[in-house]
Amino acid sequence: MKFLLIMACLTLCVASINAQICQGRPVFQLCTGGRDEGNRNGRFCGLTAQSGMWFYNSRSRRCEKMNYRGCGGNGNRYCKVEDCNRCRR
Repeated sequence: MKFLLIMACLTLCVASINAQICQGRPVFQLCTGGRDEGNRNGRFCGLTAQSGMWFYNSRSRRCEKMNYRGCGGNGNRYCKVEDCNRCRR
């Protein structure tokens, strides 16, 4: 029983850490909309700011790097280039 409890705690801990790695991920990701780094106008925008994010450039048909400022922006924002590259398909 202790083993199962420890495994459950570890699983939740790992899931929580993985979810916190990329704070700027939008709820709905879209391959359109161009580059939009958002803004820092809100009180807590700095908490969700994320450097090294990606957006899909529909003109060049490539994923390009950008820095998300923490608030606003559009759904064309990805934590990993692999996720962004799905737009190319």
